Amino acid sequence: MSTTHTALAWHAHYEGGRDFRPLTDTEKTVLTEHLALPEDAQGARALDVACGTGELARFLATAGYRVDAVDWARSAVERATELASEGVICHQIDITGGDLSSLRPAGSGYRLITMRRALAHLPDRTRTVAELAALLDEDGTLCVITPHADRHPEELRGICLDDAEIDLLADSWQHTERVEAGDTTVLLLRGLKTDPVAYSEKRAPKPAAMAGVAVVVTNEHGQVLLGWNPSRAVWELPAGKVEPGEAFEATAVRELAEEAGLHARPESVLLLGTLCDAAHGFTRVTEIARITDYTGEPTGREPELITRWEWHTPFAVRRLPQPLFTASAQALNVVWPGLLPDVPPAHHTPRPSGDLPLTFTEPATAVRLREQLVRDLTEAGWTDTPELRRAFTNVPRHAFLPEQPLAQAYVNEAVATVFDSTGRSTSSVSQPEMQAAMLRRAHLRPGDNVLEIGGGGYNASLIAELVGPSGSVVCVEIDPYVHARTERFLAETGYADRVRLVLGDGTHGAPGHLIPENGFDAIIVTVASNDLPWRWTSQLAEGRHLVVPLRIGGFTRAAGLRKKDSMLVSTEISPCGFVPMQGAGRWDDTPTVIGDTGYGIRWEDTPPAPLHGLDRALAAGGLELWTGVTVRSGESLEDLQLWLATSLGGFCRMEGDPDRQGPVRLPKRSGAEAIILGRSLACLMTERREHDEANGTSTWEFGVQGFGPDGKTAADTIAAAVRTWDRELRGRATPRLTVMPAGTADSALPAGDVVEKSDCRIVIGWPDRDAAADPAVVRNTTQGRSDEQ
Repeated sequence: MSTTHTALAWHAHYEGGRDFRPLTDTEKTVLTEHLALPEDAQGARALDVACGTGELARFLATAGYRVDAVDWARSAVERATELASEGVICHQIDITGGDLSSLRPAGSGYRLITMRRALAHLPDRTRTVAELAALLDEDGTLCVITPHADRHPEELRGICLDDAEIDLLADSWQHTERVEAGDTTVLLLRGLKTDPVAYSEKRAPKPAAMAGVAVVVTNEHGQVLLGWNPSRAVWELPAGKVEPGEAFEATAVRELAEEAGLHARPESVLLLGTLCDAAHGFTRVTEIARITDYTGEPTGREPELITRWEWHTPFAVRRLPQPLFTASAQALNVVWPGLLPDVPPAHHTPRPSGDLPLTFTEPATAVRLREQLVRDLTEAGWTDTPELRRAFTNVPRHAFLPEQPLAQAYVNEAVATVFDSTGRSTSSVSQPEMQAAMLRRAHLRPGDNVLEIGGGGYNASLIAELVGPSGSVVCVEIDPYVHARTERFLAETGYADRVRLVLGDGTHGAPGHLIPENGFDAIIVTVASNDLPWRWTSQLAEGRHLVVPLRIGGFTRAAGLRKKDSMLVSTEISPCGFVPMQGAGRWDDTPTVIGDTGYGIRWEDTPPAPLHGLDRALAAGGLELWTGVTVRSGESLEDLQLWLATSLGGFCRMEGDPDRQGPVRLPKRSGAEAIILGRSLACLMTERREHDEANGTSTWEFGVQGFGPDGKTAADTIAAAVRTWDRELRGRATPRLTVMPAGTADSALPAGDVVEKSDCRIVIGWPDRDAAADPAVVRNTTQGRSDEQ
């Protein structure tokens, strides 16, 4: 049953003057008894779905609700609008494929959602009910009123639900109440279950059936087809065994037609590879077939196996209240890697992706959320060009985040996607505003050739939009899983032919045969880098831009750098947070412990110094001095951090538990800026001086603690640097980075503080200050540690 056909049929139904059966007195009594609003809740929001001509909506309005009444038939909405009472607003929305979430009221959601005599008509009731549940507030109720199959003649079976279907619906909820009202059943459902989907096997098959094809087919809303198998109590993909001499493509087409009544051509089947696992003591081999081009509507052709077919949003499959067939779960995770958690393992042998294009489709909700994100980015000044706005509008971010609900996928936040064994993120989709800033700093133009270091697919697709069909994008990713995930998402969204993926260590740049004759027009690094490898500079065209989250002194800054001869000069710089680089560019930021004090020192671009005696210095206590320099809550300290990290000899970061009682007053954030001076140490701290209760802001003063025989000298050094920042740099100067090859003579360096890396020397200068300064005064040329240390 297609949504379009259903909407047209119901439009004709109401246009012909017909209607639903009126509310019975018994129904009204049940609704009044169970859904009446207390006096203090009058005006609570309600949503009546498939409202027809609005009788139930008007009844709810008389009970004190403010009601949104929704139907997919235009004639129904027109009649409901004519009859609407005060407190009822009518909307025409496609109930199964439209954007119901656009109705969500401001605040917590609806107190009540009703659906009367409509659920049996919905082709995809499981997904639709879950989407409605997401619109309820925390204590909200979904009220389903349905004719019961046992109390109606067989010819009316299509408009009814039986006990098995009612129980299946109730499985999704923590609290259910069932009330009989004549020939009708009223279900009151509260608290949608959010447990992860479970996986289940079916009975042991015949050995001949252990080699089969699972078909992953999606519709015009990007929803995947699953069938309910009541005898095994599982959801499953269309699938079946391979007949002797039959090609996998032919099996997929045959099974899809035989089981679900959908028709596809073998040429439209994309094979994604073979899964091999064990079930019931047999080796099970499953080929995964991907189809987006088909005709027909899902129909239960084998009711003894599948009682009904439904379209499901991929993310919603993660929260199915009933089990999912294990082999189907494994196949879905091949199509959308990371979609389902904790799937029983199976060995996947991928096939070459080939050049068969897939048709990308998506729900209306995703389009609305993406357009809203672009509006928000534009209002904040991030997408300040038509090209950037078009790119962010065109690329579906949610398609690269299948494990996230749509609403979360379009929040202006970074989303971690892959984690190591310790729970630390190793891959993420970056914050949209940061992506916009970095893309702008790359100065991309149509026809540009771009190298991206770090996979994921979303950023590469944005780049592809900006450089257009005449440009090119090479993306190098070191993690095989992230690489495979990126490959799948690019294929799903139609960008596979516009982005060239390479599995390798991005520290080494692009493979030689992929480097343009004159170099790349831009290199964009999407992982934090502790160095600027010479290969990046050598592969960049003269006058073009490298954008990189560069780690300096333990602080990461998104730096836009322009190539000028053999050096790079910064154009823009801002704070950021990215997952760290792996491979040859990996660094170890494990602190060096100070005895058994509970504190540690993290050396950044300064060579490690002996910590002998610092434990005794800490135990002996220290001194405190205050700088007189204050900052207000929320004020950016990014320039101060970079100034201290690069201008102070012996700079380091002091780590420890800020809640642990001890001599060092560590901030709640990560570590304290510090220096080591012989057997002495000093570290920065803050203390609140004023607090404005009215606006919640505070004023904090910088202080310094000093420990050890030279603690006073060390503390004075940091305090002087803070005062210099306040007097000469604060709010007045932007740091300028000049990157020179390693081995460049001091005499060839501009004025500024020098940070030594393995492949380069980075000079941090402060315009209007260093231009007139003696370089020897402001240069910190201590040799930094290498990436291997």
